[in-house]
Order: sequence, then structure tokens, then C-alpha cells
Amino acid sequence: MGADAVAGAAIELAQPHAAGDLPLLVDGAPGTGREFVARAVHYLGPRRHRPFVPLHCAGLQDGPHATALPALVRLAEGGTLFLDSVETLSACEQEVLWRLVQAGSDPAVRWIAATAVDLHAQAAAGAFHPALLHRLASSRIQLPPRAEPYAAQVRLYGRA
Repeated sequence: MGADAVAGAAIELAQPHAAGDLPLLVDGAPGTGREFVARAVHYLGPRRHRPFVPLHCAGLQDGPHATALPALVRLAEGGTLFLDSVETLSACEQEVLWRLVQAGSDPAVRWIAATAVDLHAQAAAGAFHPALLHRLASSRIQLPPRAEPYAAQVRLYGRA
């Protein structure tokens, strides 16, 4: 599958979710294009002229950085906040995120989360906030396993 086919497949997966405003969970192994699909959902939807703010959740830490999520919501005002590797959030951060998603944020943002693990199993084991999972998985995209070599991804993104 060439780069054009990879992009076309991503757009095909994103299109049904683009017009909506429900939180979206993108499941896929590393290298399957989780962020690319999230960006496609954003740029195909009504929020395309507002910010797309990506956050790799593993970079957050409890403590002084606990205010990062509300600050990022303000940064993404009217746009999309993309939370990659959401499973790496601490229990405290999951609670903060759940409160933000549950209450509806002001300013309003579209929530897109991505994971490479089975969050349902994580929630059943007590490692992930079950109510947060329920909210984030209001809408879901399951990405197929990666079959394309890394070079095609580089061509697709236009970076070496």
C-alpha cells in the first residue's frame, strides 16, 4: 500500500467522525497513524479553523504540572485537544481529565484520545478510570495493524 492509499484509508476512517462533537478514542499500535487520523478528524470537521493541540500524555507529571490539562483546554479553545497515550496518565490526571470531559469544557473543545493498549482491560484491572473511558469512547476508531514500512509514513507526512 503506497502513501496515497495510507492517507486515503486514514481519511476514510476519519470522515464519519469529523462532523460530530463527541469525544473520540483512537485505538492502534505504535506506527499505525493515530495522530494522523486525529488530525484528519479535526481538519475534515467544523473545528478545522481552530487550533489542533497535540499532547503526549507520558510527558505530564503529577505535582506542579497537574494544571497542564486545564491550561491546554484554554489553548485549544474552539478546536481539538488530542491526548496521545492517554493510558499513561496518573490516577490524579485521569480524575482531572474526567472532570473536564464530564463537565463540558469552557471554552469548548473536541476531545480525541489515543491509546496503544486495551483500555477496557486496564479499566477492569483498576488501572484506568472507568467513567473516563466511558466518556472518551463515546465514539471510536480501531486502526488496523501497520503493514506499511516506515518510509511510506515519512513520505506521507513529508518529513525525513
